[in-house]
Amino acid sequence: MWIQTTFAISMVVAFAAAAIESNPARPVLFGSGRTAPPRQLPSDNVIDNGNYTEWHTFDQRQSHSNAHSVDMFPMRYVSNSKFYRPGGPIFVFVGGPWELEQHFVEQGHFVDLAEQNNAYVVANEMRYYGESLPLPNASRGNLRLLHIVQACTDLARFIVHIRDEVLRTPNARIILAGVGFSGSLASWTRLRYPHLIHGIWASGAMMQASTNFREFAEEVGEYIRRYGGSECYGALWRGFRTAENLIDAGQSQTVNTMFNVCTPINATNPLDVEAFFYGIFNEVVENTLRPNLRTNIRNMCDTLTHADHDSGLTALASWITDRFPEAECLAMDLDSVVQLFQETDWQHDVHKSGERQWFYQRCTELGWPLTADSMNQPFGVRISANLFQQICQRVFDGWLTEDVFQSLIRQTNILYGGNRPEMRFVFYTHGSLDPWRFTGITEVLYNNNYVNVIRGAIHGEDMASISDSDWADLRNSKEEVGVAIRSWIDRRV
Repeated sequence: MWIQTTFAISMVVAFAAAAIESNPARPVLFGSGRTAPPRQLPSDNVIDNGNYTEWHTFDQRQSHSNAHSVDMFPMRYVSNSKFYRPGGPIFVFVGGPWELEQHFVEQGHFVDLAEQNNAYVVANEMRYYGESLPLPNASRGNLRLLHIVQACTDLARFIVHIRDEVLRTPNARIILAGVGFSGSLASWTRLRYPHLIHGIWASGAMMQASTNFREFAEEVGEYIRRYGGSECYGALWRGFRTAENLIDAGQSQTVNTMFNVCTPINATNPLDVEAFFYGIFNEVVENTLRPNLRTNIRNMCDTLTHADHDSGLTALASWITDRFPEAECLAMDLDSVVQLFQETDWQHDVHKSGERQWFYQRCTELGWPLTADSMNQPFGVRISANLFQQICQRVFDGWLTEDVFQSLIRQTNILYGGNRPEMRFVFYTHGSLDPWRFTGITEVLYNNNYVNVIRGAIHGEDMASISDSDWADLRNSKEEVGVAIRSWIDRRV
């Protein structure tokens, strides 16, 4: 029995990467920025929380926009009352496109700040993820209630529930934190419900929806050049372009053999060719944008520039196939990706991981197609926004035409202000080694706003507790976040 490995089209961070390593058949299609706070267990791997951490459910409305609907679903949340003193603030870690875990309220810098400020800590699970499922399956029609408006209103109702019904402190200060898309949701919720929220820390928040995220590949290429060297960058450049030239010259069988593909590349179908190259690009990204970024790049580059390889193409093919030693062949064709993401059963891995749901959000509100639409990157020229849009259309039926896709992305920026939302009392942080900062807010726009781009940090790295391993910029940013949150709690108006 042979093992088939599907190449996904995505950016994967630490948690997703761990899942792939344990199950090489699990794809991650176009997933990106889905980062949860880093685990930071003490040396004995035991956290003494006594009976302070508790799991709950809250009856949430299926639809906040249909006044005639009375249907509800149980939204999970977890709380930690260990540090709370009567009259203290409420710290909410905002749920994002992942399954809720207990460590969100037990570890990290936000929890440390809760201890310093005598806060009650809660984290909610975002609708359609984990066990907070509003409808019986993930059919396209049942995903209609998965969008920003519903998620923000979920969060607003949840805040009121904790403040007024659980703690019975209607004047409590509410501080939100989020990372990646959950940081975006925190910001957008304050934009819609400013009277409920007194301050936000948004780490790596992606605010500007886009129909072509060409900067991503440019930035990843720059990291490879910076930490792996020009020779490594050149090997990638030659590998991608040699494969492109062979396919154009009718020699796709040579490429099929070198990369050990399960289904031969259909050279007459541009989308199938794009999917092949996107699969390779994804593996480079997955290897790069995770903890120990510099070491990861150097290790990859040691292989790509090894003297045993007579060309950039053989080096690239060897590196890719060596990443899946147990796979008899690699599924890198478009149809395999589309077929997998058409699954609608919640018990299927593609839903347990949240990837179909996240892809739906990307297709209908957020976009961010990762493309090679720039000459300032080493990943060839065959990865276009059209690939992303066409997969959206095939996975979620034909209604998602190019015009509809572009209008939906434009609508998101109109409704929420893109990268210039008019909000105050928000602290935006980004890592300088995070390509997603190009979708975020990287300059101060208004009074009582703060922005730090942390030199040398990756996506969400500042969510971890302050430690001796923090370099000066990272530690200073964490401390500044703490000062800002304290000022929001003390603010009289």
